[in-house]
Amino acid sequence: MPRLFTSTSYVVRGKSMQPALVDGQRILVDTRAYNQSTPRRGDLVYFRHHVPGAQATSTSVKRIIGLPGEHVQLAEGRVLIDGSPFREPYAQGATHAPYGQAAQWLLDAGQVFLLGDNRADSLDSRRLGPVQTNDLVGRVWFRYLPLSCWGKIG
Repeated sequence: MPRLFTSTSYVVRGKSMQPALVDGQRILVDTRAYNQSTPRRGDLVYFRHHVPGAQATSTSVKRIIGLPGEHVQLAEGRVLIDGSPFREPYAQGATHAPYGQAAQWLLDAGQVFLLGDNRADSLDSRRLGPVQTNDLVGRVWFRYLPLSCWGKIG
């Protein structure tokens, strides 16, 4: 019988997802989450990306903001999805485009737009560009260390 659910453990590094996740916390990622379902807005995902200015790849945790086929715009410190303001109660700080200019992306099929919750300290789609859905390792679903933070995410 095939396994329907597989989790892999990761350690959160950095401040980009504060306050949802903090540096050093241990999380579980469902690596089969998107095998039979599509990514959803608001999902916390663990993904692979290329490091700007280097040939290395890295992994990070970010939140899905834009979905395939959508138009994402950053203007005046806010996120607009298909022209409508997007409410983000988890976001810390204003969402500015790199270098303070307005920016926009039209996502292709198979692309998502990812942002860190701590907008002032996050390397995300604002600099990396849209992320291919096949670079999503999985959906973050559980935090298990420290024990004071034990619980399901999302």
